[in-house]
Amino acid sequence: MTKGPLDGIRVVDLTRIFSGPICGRVLADLGADVIKVEPPSGDLTRPVPPVDDDGIGVTFSHMNAGKRNICVDLKAEGAPELVAALADQADVLLENYRPGVMARYGLSYEELSARNPRLVFCSITGFGQTGPWTHRRAHAPMMHAVAGTIELAARLREGEPLQEIHQHGDLYAGFISVSAVLAALYQREHTGTGQHLDVAMAETLIYANDQAGNDLSGYDGPRDFDTWNYAVARTADGQAVSLIGNPEQMLPRWVAALGGNADDCPDQPTREEALAMLRGLVAGFSTYEELAEVVEQQPLPAARISSVAELAASDWAADRGLIAEIRPGIPVPAKPFAMGDATVGVTHRSARLGEDTRSILADDLGLDDDEIAHLIVRGAVHPAD
Repeated sequence: MTKGPLDGIRVVDLTRIFSGPICGRVLADLGADVIKVEPPSGDLTRPVPPVDDDGIGVTFSHMNAGKRNICVDLKAEGAPELVAALADQADVLLENYRPGVMARYGLSYEELSARNPRLVFCSITGFGQTGPWTHRRAHAPMMHAVAGTIELAARLREGEPLQEIHQHGDLYAGFISVSAVLAALYQREHTGTGQHLDVAMAETLIYANDQAGNDLSGYDGPRDFDTWNYAVARTADGQAVSLIGNPEQMLPRWVAALGGNADDCPDQPTREEALAMLRGLVAGFSTYEELAEVVEQQPLPAARISSVAELAASDWAADRGLIAEIRPGIPVPAKPFAMGDATVGVTHRSARLGEDTRSILADDLGLDDDEIAHLIVRGAVHPAD
């Protein structure tokens, strides 16, 4: 296997929780040398259980696998200068502080790009670097509320608003940031200079909303892709199955495919009637495997409703190398995609807090033992040992 496509690219990752860390994780999976700069208190996700013997949780490992780690207290004397020195050698800097925080430490894009004009500086915030909402707080559940994610689900399901399970606001912003960074690196090949990338969680949520066009145009009629209404039924052994397609429209075809009596289908079934018929027919099959033998002969898709762990235990997952156990008992998704002629995916475990502090200071910044000891005494850095 060859090296990763981003081999030779260095990233300084000052982000925490999800939006920035997942961006840094993908860049590391693509071969970049990613240095996570973490405060002494640690990333908030680091202790989220389950954790290993080093106190590193699986959530933290998922977001930060493959990165080196230096523990820096930006509030301490000399610490911002260390980060600036790292940025001098970097191709990319990631940060998801609120606007203005980096400038307080002398680490704004303007200051760092003056020292390193090739630097791609990616800022991830809730509402962007400009505009009247710049300083609003922005956690993913708040963004789901503001950007229509919760309201749309409640409206289309005709129910009360419910919080989202996944951190869509963070993760969409992180993945969009990967695209932005790669685009900026490509443009730098032509211009010779980096730039400031301004990624707003609110914008990415709207951009990734496949129903946004309907609401923006004022349309409130039937929606062709009403997947939230697709039927879920159970076989006799209790296995849940997703039946693809609008149940009222697809009822005659499903009835015929599942061995029902077409004469029992109402001409214009209500949703409740359609769901009741479909659930009754599916319950007539002992197992999903028995149902699949029938359905797979038809142009009607159905799928077993499985957990992440169940999919990870499948032959398909083993063949694809879906999961990597980077620490004992700490499995994480191994890669974002496969690439024919390059290595893509996690290369090493997530680091202990400050695990690479000494080596980064010595090998990357060229500091000697006395200089490193002085930084430790001042509290600017915190080695793991």
